[in-house]
Amino acid sequence: MRRLFTLILFLLGSAVLKGEEKDSIKSHSISEKAVYSFIIQDSPAKLFTMRQFNLDYLSVYRLSHHMTENFFSPKINYLIQAATNFFFFIPLTHEEGHRAILSSLNIGSISQPFFLSKRGGYINGVTDNSLINLRNKDFPNFARLYTSGLESDYMLTHREETMLAFGKEKFKYLGVEYLMRKVMMMQYYLMGFVKFDTDGLEESNELNRDIVGNDVYGIVRQLHRPAMTFQRYTKYSDLTQEEIDYVRKMGYRSLFNLVNLNILGIPYLRISGNLIVNFGMGHTMSPFGDFTDENLWVKYKKKLMIESYFRQFQNRDNTFLAGGIGIKEYPLTDRFISTVNIHLWKQPVNLGFNDVKGKSGAAIEWIGKYFVVTNPKGQIKGISLDLGFTYKTAGFLPEESKMQRNFGLRFGTSIALDK
Repeated sequence: MRRLFTLILFLLGSAVLKGEEKDSIKSHSISEKAVYSFIIQDSPAKLFTMRQFNLDYLSVYRLSHHMTENFFSPKINYLIQAATNFFFFIPLTHEEGHRAILSSLNIGSISQPFFLSKRGGYINGVTDNSLINLRNKDFPNFARLYTSGLESDYMLTHREETMLAFGKEKFKYLGVEYLMRKVMMMQYYLMGFVKFDTDGLEESNELNRDIVGNDVYGIVRQLHRPAMTFQRYTKYSDLTQEEIDYVRKMGYRSLFNLVNLNILGIPYLRISGNLIVNFGMGHTMSPFGDFTDENLWVKYKKKLMIESYFRQFQNRDNTFLAGGIGIKEYPLTDRFISTVNIHLWKQPVNLGFNDVKGKSGAAIEWIGKYFVVTNPKGQIKGISLDLGFTYKTAGFLPEESKMQRNFGLRFGTSIALDK
């Protein structure tokens, strides 16, 4: 976090020192800039929330690869992106998804996000009793320990699809990250078709053990047999035939993640001079089963950006419908842009795998960005102070730490640059 503050202060100083004009950013040009946002403090006020880490990581990633193209050829730059993603960035963000949920539950843990480590990236430092107590007292959050890494991967690819669909970033800067993350996310689900085991024997010292082992095998076993004798690691041979069938069902559904034009390097379709659109699907698991999304992005006259989705939550035998809509970075004044997102859902009444009845819920999210420093002629076009809040009723909302009713504030900063 200290390094992030240093970077922000450096960029702020650069904008002030280079600024020869203090003209405000024109409202029509806001939507034409690339905006790099950083959350300094999120809710709950823990180390990093999933949303905070994902957003900050993606901004740093984009900035860094804008810089490396000044020193390397495109081919070398793509190789650098591929190597850093494979060996570090994708394991890092995946494991931070797990760690963020533990932190929100006041359970300390240690992230080991290195591909070349013993388990290829894992979280340890948690006792068996801590996990058993969580399972017995709060099973939905216990189940989310298994799915949170994939939840983080899914939301990162969704953020990237949104940036590409609205022309906020070029495919050459996000394409490698996006495609590799899609593949590595899907391989968790598809390994069930080849009976591939990633877990060995449990370490003798429980603090050295991964918190959940194989994410997909583990959550499927826990959902079907929540009261079985506790064990962390799950091999394919540990699964019943019903559980194997469910693992394969998740594998088939994971193919929905390929339904997006960005897989082909096409960020959007231009309908007219003023209208561009994109559409796609997505799938990942949840603490009570899984969900499938149908997404639509529409951009009109360069500044009105609308994102909407229709979602089907599913547990063992039932489907619960959900949906949402958002207006992204709309310029309300010369210096002030705003985002609002609304989510509506029906989910299992107790967030349970076997629940038949559903319960309705909703959330509203608002983010305002006021550009306190502007410099139309400089390389850095503006720096903002950001303030946001989320209010939600009880229920599961991807990237939101709390599954009970919650009101949370966050603040940060954004940097506007030419694309």
